[in-house]
Amino acid sequence: MKECKKIDNLNAPEARSKDLALFLYLYSQYSNIKQYYSLYDIITSKEVSLVKIYNHLDDNILKEIVDVLNNDGLIIFPTDTVYGIACNSYSDKAIKKLFTAKKRDLNKPINVLTDSISIIDMMVESINDKERELMNKYFPGNLTIIFNKKEHVSNILTSNKPTIGIRIPDNEIALKILSSYPYPLATTSANISGESNGTKLADFIDNFKDSVDIIIDGGITTNIPSTIIRVENKEIKVLREGSLKI
Repeated sequence: MKECKKIDNLNAPEARSKDLALFLYLYSQYSNIKQYYSLYDIITSKEVSLVKIYNHLDDNILKEIVDVLNNDGLIIFPTDTVYGIACNSYSDKAIKKLFTAKKRDLNKPINVLTDSISIIDMMVESINDKERELMNKYFPGNLTIIFNKKEHVSNILTSNKPTIGIRIPDNEIALKILSSYPYPLATTSANISGESNGTKLADFIDNFKDSVDIIIDGGITTNIPSTIIRVENKEIKVLREGSLKI
């Protein structure tokens, strides 16, 4: 962003002409992005956030998202439950940033989202017949299944537990993002730990405008989390009940 000199008298002709020129320049550069700053922020030289907020997805935006994820950045996007804040699940640096941004206890593991069962195979030791039956029936959807993880899966992500929660969401925006990236995304609800879930941009923008690189604004989501289960000895154990009844 072009550096701005603070002008005390905002009504002066010099202020108006310079500020208008700068505003038009910025608007021409970012007209397709809902940047989180105002003209007042610019002309008064207030520190502003440079998080990019898009209300659509195209190939160029997906490339930006991939670049952010490859460089240990954070993104927020809508799912079929609530908004999620996410990062590359194979980057410990990014995972640490995710815990910090959300103010989440490191003893609470973070689940992952993906778009295909073949990618799930990358992360889990095995998939039994009952788990596969559930995936075929409910994926994509608001069901999270807890699996035994493979050794290479980050212990920071799983809080040193031997398991990992995985889900395929039923949301077009989420699936486009997930299909554009070769690895699952560590994803948790876009809210500060202990606070209400984020179901629209206004719910979380103030909390994450300085820690997230890109936000996809997909309108209002539901406010019901996914159902979490674990299959043990062919029996389904419900760990958290959401809208899906098993």
